[in-house]
Amino acid sequence: QQIRCESSGINAEYGGNALEGSWQLVPGGLRRVSKGRSGIWGVNKHHHIFVLSANGQSWQRVPGALVHIASGSEVWGVNSNQDIFVRRQNQWKHIPGKLTNIDVSNSGEVWGVNAGGNIYRRQGNGWQLIDGKAVQVSVGESGVWVVNKNDDIYYREGTFRGKGAGSGWKHVPGKLTWVSSGNGIVVGVNRGQKVYYRKGVSSKNPVGTGWQLAPGRLVQVDVDGSQEVYGVDAGHNIYKHPIE
Repeated sequence: QQIRCESSGINAEYGGNALEGSWQLVPGGLRRVSKGRSGIWGVNKHHHIFVLSANGQSWQRVPGALVHIASGSEVWGVNSNQDIFVRRQNQWKHIPGKLTNIDVSNSGEVWGVNAGGNIYRRQGNGWQLIDGKAVQVSVGESGVWVVNKNDDIYYREGTFRGKGAGSGWKHVPGKLTWVSSGNGIVVGVNRGQKVYYRKGVSSKNPVGTGWQLAPGRLVQVDVDGSQEVYGVDAGHNIYKHPIE
């Protein structure tokens, strides 16, 4: 089963990093999915945790219960009580704090937001409060991106390909409910479940030049570097798409 684009001509103007053609259906059903250096992980509507097997066709259940999960240098997640966990030595280690959303990059940067919309960055064994408000955060090669309760999009200046807290928020035109930062590409979905990717993202222009409509209808997406995007739709179907 594939989802085809309703319109053509969506090649990006930079380095070929584009989403075009068809999404490939991945067996299973998940509410959240994340692909990173630690593999492809997800959680379903029952808060059950799964990791994709090496064959790419079957999911192995992992003990525990989470509502959101993120795969990068490690696997982080939060549960329905807003408790924070990280996967170490094949066990979930509880981390002090309360978050509703969390992300971890392949280089080990961890950012999150809490129920009050406050933004935090992992610093040592604690959490650094960052100015601003958000409901979802993504940290990747293209820096830190967030969306707030009004679906407004912001990029954290000074975080492109780097570590650190950055220097301030830059508003990016558009409206999204979910955003994901990859390597030279940023992908997001809006309230209408339409999928967009950001054109022109580079070290010289980290916010890029504009949003381009991509194929499909999804409610959540996750970019792994510059290779592949995973996503889920409103029916909890799982899809993947190469970055071309």
